[in-house]
Amino acid sequence: MGWKKVWKTRANNLSGGQKVVSLFCFCALLALAPRQLKCQDISATRFFKIDYQTLGSPSQLVPRQGGFVPSRAYEPNHLIKAELKFPVKLKGRTRVFGELKYNNEYVFGIYSPIEDDGVSPIKLHESSLSFIVSHKFGNGYSLLGKFGMENSSDHFWKAGGNSLSWSNSILLQKENANGKYGLGASCGLAVLGRLSILPLILYQRKLPRNWELDLLLPAKMLAIKNVSNSSRFIMGVKGSSGNYYLSGLAMDGLSGLNYRRLSANAILGYEKLVTPLVGVGIEAGATIPVQSGVYRQDKRWQEVHNFGQKVDPYFNFKIFFAVPR
Repeated sequence: MGWKKVWKTRANNLSGGQKVVSLFCFCALLALAPRQLKCQDISATRFFKIDYQTLGSPSQLVPRQGGFVPSRAYEPNHLIKAELKFPVKLKGRTRVFGELKYNNEYVFGIYSPIEDDGVSPIKLHESSLSFIVSHKFGNGYSLLGKFGMENSSDHFWKAGGNSLSWSNSILLQKENANGKYGLGASCGLAVLGRLSILPLILYQRKLPRNWELDLLLPAKMLAIKNVSNSSRFIMGVKGSSGNYYLSGLAMDGLSGLNYRRLSANAILGYEKLVTPLVGVGIEAGATIPVQSGVYRQDKRWQEVHNFGQKVDPYFNFKIFFAVPR
């Protein structure tokens, strides 16, 4: 039975909303996948993934009545991440992809005597739309750029300058038989005028006995052991960060402030393609906090409250959909 006949048969049995979702997935597969699923490849491009990960536990809580309250129980913050890539232009030397992302983060940092366990979470949301542009010059050289807009706050969607920002990254890389290396920069600009620039260094190299190095400094430093075409072990360090505007939904005293987080995750992980299209992964290790607190935005960030996180266990479970080769 052909693709078109299958699609028509299934579409007649779906509701209106289900038809829209199914049509989008069907078009994405036609655009991204080849005509035959030849083999599994764990390093293939991933067009959809969803993660659940822990972020450590605050040791100093913000009480609703003011002051500080030490945390007596381990209540880890956690983050749910979803990411979807879709094709915009695939032909020629210049290719363009779109990327939709959504993060839902829970920070267990407020003490409330009304709650059964005394701790209530700050619920945070980040939505973003980006476009990834890749241009090949020849001789292994290529230019990779990512340009996007983010909305990060304690609302699912808040229309306002305090929660909006632009993030742009550009990387010039050289590819050869043994890997890639490159230099670039990441630039972030808030609507209210705050500018941040971070240099990027890319180094990827194939090593003997199916080992690989994957470095994108300062975001990650990984060593990868390819067990087979469909599975691999991962070890190393990955960075994680977040910046959310607080409008006071969780607590009036937080209105107009920002929650900022920066940490490094030392990990040991395993990924496997269950089918040529669907894969799963698990990571465990430790979260090493660098920054976690509530800040006031002025000429410089001023710390209002430090959650005082310590080194905590780290866990991440993920499901992803890859482009079959």
